Amino acid sequence: MKLSEMKNQTFDPPNLQTWQEAAEKALKGSSIESLHTETYEGIRLKPLFTKEDLPAIDRVESYIPAVNNKICSIQEWNIAQIIKRGTWEELSHALQAAVSRGQNCLSFSVEDMQMDEGFDNFIHAAAGGNLSLFNIEKTNADLADRLSSLAESDESLKSFHGVIGFDPISEIGFRQGDCPLDEWAEKTVAVSSTLPHIKTIVINTTPYHNHGANAVQELAYAFSTGVLYFDLFQEKGWSPEEIAEKMHVHFSAGSHFFMELAKIRAFKKVWKDILASYGIDKELCERFISISAETSQFNKSALDPHVNLLRTGGEAFSAVLSGVDYLVVHPFDSVSGETTALSERAARNIQLILGEEAHLNKVIDPAGGSYYVEWLTEEVGRKAWSEFLRIDSEGGMSALLKKGDIQESVNKVLEKRLADLSTRSQSMIGTNIYSNPEDSLTGVKASDDNRLSLPFEKLRRRAEEIGKSGEKPASGIIGLGELKNHKPRADFVSGFLSTGGIHSHLSRPCFTKEDVLAFMQETNYPYYVVCGRDEEYDSWLPLIIEAAGNYHSQIKIDAAGKLNEEKMAAWTQLGLHGCIHRNQNMLEKLNDLLTIWEEEKK
Repeated sequence: MKLSEMKNQTFDPPNLQTWQEAAEKALKGSSIESLHTETYEGIRLKPLFTKEDLPAIDRVESYIPAVNNKICSIQEWNIAQIIKRGTWEELSHALQAAVSRGQNCLSFSVEDMQMDEGFDNFIHAAAGGNLSLFNIEKTNADLADRLSSLAESDESLKSFHGVIGFDPISEIGFRQGDCPLDEWAEKTVAVSSTLPHIKTIVINTTPYHNHGANAVQELAYAFSTGVLYFDLFQEKGWSPEEIAEKMHVHFSAGSHFFMELAKIRAFKKVWKDILASYGIDKELCERFISISAETSQFNKSALDPHVNLLRTGGEAFSAVLSGVDYLVVHPFDSVSGETTALSERAARNIQLILGEEAHLNKVIDPAGGSYYVEWLTEEVGRKAWSEFLRIDSEGGMSALLKKGDIQESVNKVLEKRLADLSTRSQSMIGTNIYSNPEDSLTGVKASDDNRLSLPFEKLRRRAEEIGKSGEKPASGIIGLGELKNHKPRADFVSGFLSTGGIHSHLSRPCFTKEDVLAFMQETNYPYYVVCGRDEEYDSWLPLIIEAAGNYHSQIKIDAAGKLNEEKMAAWTQLGLHGCIHRNQNMLEKLNDLLTIWEEEKK
């Protein structure tokens, strides 16, 4: 075909019906519905979204607060990397260094720090920089009080702006204790006049997120908590406008990129409607929306920790696209309990790359207009509103937390997440799949939080303890026949065992009983897995079980693959220990296997 002819070629306009027919043909009899997936929010995702899926709303008005004020300005967010040091002087130097390297917000931890003269010197030194303050940790109860006291005698400190506060409702939700709401509200009111530009009413959904909550639950709890705080401060004599101006909402951004993006976008629309319901002017509603996000700690692992760097990159990207005002990117090694200068720098640079290389600080609502994103935003918001109405009808957030309703709902989602992870229905790279058995948790503090990887980390700690008293857990994989016949199962078994810190050694192709016995004598492991085709097991398994028993009575033999129940029962009677197969509960199986080496050490 000549170039002139190519230029005149035309294509039929695409339509959904044509795509569906082509897809069904490619699926060879399966329906389009087989490509649908369901999220933890109970939302079914289609493989293709079209203009017909767009909600009938004005996306600019709904999802871009105060858009007219943003059109001619850089959409810069506050890079709120949390700096933690042992003394106020060290913290001051560390923050100065961070600011010189691109950080534009004074975000710091006061955990284990005393509100003494050191703080006074620190805050006076920070006053001249015109940078936002950011601290929402639960240990900061005295921070606003101290800053307010200093501002009473130093007018320059009243110019500080930013967020200092904590959420008493969410912080108490998953631990025993009372929630002193009235005392907290009184303190918040007391500091308001001396800290006029500091947002001190914080709604923090991270505790729910870190216990497994889905996006719909996080939003509903944010709305319910916000309404609770509105009612509380109105009783203290504040107007709706005064309350809204002091409010700030904080989220964690998880690994489901589009869901996290939709979550924060949906919050803006619904929250604006809630503010308007209190009689607040539309333009003020937009101006009062203040949101921060942090990269999730719930999905981070101490195993293969550099993968966390990739996770945080995606999470930060979704948060920036959703339009947050403050962003915290946690260092990749933060779950170990200690961070390094390198990890802190890499975390900060993720934000700098998104802003200054990807130019996301020059685009308003960059995800807007996507059929999928707009549909998902509307769907998440709709479901969250329904859950909010349920909570409100049953007494509100405080009552349901005391009753245990919220905790029970979140725990159900957590159980589903853990079940999916343990059967590899969901993947965590370097943790439940593609694991490196050489990874060490030495120097990583044991944790009692709810991170998804924690059960797998506990397995690896057991494996490390076994290795301390002798050799590391090691197993043999017996490959039956030609390599091409057993290699797929052998690779699967090797990866499965690696997840529990168990090393594996694949035999040469075994064609006779003597080959198997020679491999056992050569390796002398307490545990072997037979890998071959199902039809080979009828003749091979009885021979291998017998050979293993004759060689050493304590050797355990498993078979790769999900075996026929009737045959499995017969082989178990002969001495087969069990099997390893897809969709098996890895945690249960690996916990059982590690006892083999623990018993051997006794």
